[in-house]
Amino acid sequence: MRYLLKPAYALYAFLILALGTSPAVAELNAQDQAEVDRVEAYLDTIKTMKADFLQIDSAGGIAEGEVYMRKPGRMRFEYKPPAQILVVADGLWLVFHDKELKETTRLPLSATPVNVLLEEEANLSDDVTVTKVENDANTLRLTIVDTENPDEGNIVLIFSDNPLQLRQWLVTDAQGQVTSISLGKMEKNIKLKPELFTFFDSQYE
Repeated sequence: MRYLLKPAYALYAFLILALGTSPAVAELNAQDQAEVDRVEAYLDTIKTMKADFLQIDSAGGIAEGEVYMRKPGRMRFEYKPPAQILVVADGLWLVFHDKELKETTRLPLSATPVNVLLEEEANLSDDVTVTKVENDANTLRLTIVDTENPDEGNIVLIFSDNPLQLRQWLVTDAQGQVTSISLGKMEKNIKLKPELFTFFDSQYE
């Protein structure tokens, strides 16, 4: 396997630049809207989560590790070696730390696609818009864009059905680069240490 030493910027990039000018308009029928409502209800059942993840970028680069989530606004991606990356959402910022280069980048969490998963009450309207709903072979896919900047990319949430469970998401940035995150061994609503969701530069000096 070709391991990706630096996770693709597409993990959170598509909401960063304000290139779009016109709001997206959803054209969902009643059945599609019912599926969106069902996904929102499901996401509301997840207060904390731990899972293994496998990340694949557009060039075929692979990285893996563990992801932790606590609502509202907390997430942590711990990449396994040889990757030297840590990504932490602390409720306000998404922190991207390169351990090898000792470089840290902070982005507003509200301006990243993972924020869709981290709201205390899921809301797949207003700031974001669901543009497509696909349900086949016990797999449900929602394509979501930033409402005011729909041309910058999208995030696709992929669920297995019966019962509904989040399995994967795909992030496509404004340049068409796709990063996928697949989840396995998910545990919901477990106790997680608060320090998982904090980041201090001094920890890695």
